[in-house]
Amino acid sequence: MLANFFSKSKPVTFIVLFFLFLSYFFSTVFLKDLSFIAATKELFLFMVVFSVYNFIILKNDVTSDNSFAFLFYVILIGFFIKNIQIDTLFYANVTTFLFLRKVYSLQTKKNIVQKLFDGAIWLGISFILEPFTLVFISLFYITLYLNNKLTYQTLLIPIFGFVAPVFLYFTFCFWYDIEFVFFQNNFDWTSYLNFDFYLNDSYFFSLIFIGVFTLIAVLLKTPSTLSILNRFRRKWILILSHLFLAGIIFVLIPNKTGNESLFLLFPSSIVLANGIEIFERKWLVNTVIIVFWLASIVAFFL
Repeated sequence: MLANFFSKSKPVTFIVLFFLFLSYFFSTVFLKDLSFIAATKELFLFMVVFSVYNFIILKNDVTSDNSFAFLFYVILIGFFIKNIQIDTLFYANVTTFLFLRKVYSLQTKKNIVQKLFDGAIWLGISFILEPFTLVFISLFYITLYLNNKLTYQTLLIPIFGFVAPVFLYFTFCFWYDIEFVFFQNNFDWTSYLNFDFYLNDSYFFSLIFIGVFTLIAVLLKTPSTLSILNRFRRKWILILSHLFLAGIIFVLIPNKTGNESLFLLFPSSIVLANGIEIFERKWLVNTVIIVFWLASIVAFFL
């Protein structure tokens, strides 16, 4: 039943997914003791994230024509929602989504220069909020290489776009004689591998559970995908590169709060959706979906 329902992208499926998210969201409103204004703000920001996410999925064919990716993304949010805070790291994740929207659209030949420049601006803003997101600039060059669009022009444009907001921010700090804030916040790359925060039962369970299933999906999907020379082969390499780079950022961010896991949820949901598409037996798909949903509830109460 669930496999058939989410096998197509229909308006009713997005309504159901929206209410699924609301069930997670309102379960945490009282837990976090949020005011009405704070709850409304958080809900609005999640709607922005979902809108951009859905746009990327539908416009760039990173999965088959179904709602599995969106379903997994909502459930993955459910694993961590009780600890997600609206801070600079969350805003960095939002601006990274706007950057990724441009990256995944580079498979077409339309407006390449504009997409590179606009995407780099969003990445520059994300860098101001969280310096380690600079790692994502590699995605520009990976997708350009995969789609045979590497030229001197396409190599340089992302750099100019990235520098533009960073330079404006430096100018602002210089004008108010607080340039030390600019260098301290954005060029102090001190990092240490401290995962004590994730020894919490809820986070540990969530990371292990999601990580194992994501790895299984990669192992199931990759051999058959790489054996065929088609457009999706290039997309799959980009998705795996995205997942790998998100993992690097997750590790490098020094002050772990739980919000850094948001960077992993986008590529993980796409990988899981592609993995579940392999199963021909509907009961198996239904089982995986139910297990994920139940696991998200377990994580909530741990």
